[in-house]
Amino acid sequence: MMGRVDYVWQEFVQIVDREIGARLSIPPAIFPNDRLCIACSGGIDSVCLVLALAAKFPGDRLAILHYNHNTRGQETDDDARFVTHLAGALGVEIFTEKRSGGPVSEGALREARYTFFSRKMAEIGSKFLFLAHHADDVIETMLMRLARGSSEIAAPKYCQPSRDGTHRVRPLIPIFKQEIIDIFTKNHIPWREDFSNRSEDYLRNRIRKITPLLGPIFRERDWKAGFLLAHRYLTEDASCLNQMAENLCSNPKKLDLQTATHPAIIRRAIQCWLNDSPPTRPCFEQIFKAVSQNYPTKISVNPKIFVEIKGKILHKITKVSNFFEINFKYWQWGTLYLPTGHKLTRTITPFPEQNFPSNAPNFTTIYINGENNTKIFIRTRLPGDQYRPINAPTKSLKKLFSEKKIPAHQRQTLPVLCDQNGSIIWVPHLPPANALKVQKNYALRITFSSTEVKKSMP
Repeated sequence: MMGRVDYVWQEFVQIVDREIGARLSIPPAIFPNDRLCIACSGGIDSVCLVLALAAKFPGDRLAILHYNHNTRGQETDDDARFVTHLAGALGVEIFTEKRSGGPVSEGALREARYTFFSRKMAEIGSKFLFLAHHADDVIETMLMRLARGSSEIAAPKYCQPSRDGTHRVRPLIPIFKQEIIDIFTKNHIPWREDFSNRSEDYLRNRIRKITPLLGPIFRERDWKAGFLLAHRYLTEDASCLNQMAENLCSNPKKLDLQTATHPAIIRRAIQCWLNDSPPTRPCFEQIFKAVSQNYPTKISVNPKIFVEIKGKILHKITKVSNFFEINFKYWQWGTLYLPTGHKLTRTITPFPEQNFPSNAPNFTTIYINGENNTKIFIRTRLPGDQYRPINAPTKSLKKLFSEKKIPAHQRQTLPVLCDQNGSIIWVPHLPPANALKVQKNYALRITFSSTEVKKSMP
């Protein structure tokens, strides 16, 4: 939506450009025909950003993105109307979206907002999203990251590339919030005030109440300028270390750290290599410790990925999918192909012996009583599963797997066969269920094996 240019707002554009325009840096990667998106909430920071960029670029190259969080009722609707009016007054296209429901935590709202931004950027073909973070945001973010032990203290970055080829640009980083307030109040430039920014429900808001206390403590020192200088140096250091680490991550399935000697490079290389499936903090520290102490192990990163570590060489292995539940009715013979890449073959066969010996070395084929077992339910292992093998007491599957020395990564893909009542009949590599001893001169023979080619379910 674009409206008739409002000359009052054009005057505001000139004022902001005159006051801070020379201190803004525009990334050299922007080409003359690139469309530029601006995230604007209607607050003083984002309105300042819109005015500053309107002085640098023609209106038809800009697009304002406004996400209505719908958390303050009429107030957020008024924010949307204000931003829409601003866009029309400057002759800039605007895209808006209103949240219809869902979680209202800070993280959930941020995810919803950036999902909207990414979708609209893709629709209009923009590679640049301009955000209104300023110098005070830098200080607050650095304090927050120090408190949680982050390795990336220099945040937010002035120009941050994303994996999808887009960039998040923050040209107001050299500008302090009070400077913006002074410009707007002196020149009567309107903006929308979000009073939830004063709520102590959010960590950043609590930090904002602390930072003013640092002025009297440091007295003669310009502590804010010191933070910005440290941010600049840390950004340079991080860029250098990250580039060295990225050079080791050319193979997405294998990470060779034999030539990496410094913990800073090793840590960043592991982070970069696992960027597509980032581990939890404890999991990452476990991987880092294994590499540092040079001991072989396998560590589960998430339900789909685990890392095999041998010395300073790491292999990323995708776990075969084990999330399935399948019902089969009247399965008396034939082969069933499972989502895990395994197959089960079942036939009715003569069986003169009374029972299958319980001391078989590897139970990949079993013989069980066939009566009333034509309905089979197949699933994967569940926490707390109990099983009584033939001629043995009832134990947990976990303990039985451990006694059988079945590797942990294989346990998650083994099918658990149950009867129509939900009782476990068999799990491959374990003896069959005690309740299903063969009673007659024929039996159901079930064989478990792997297959290289997955086929359709019969």
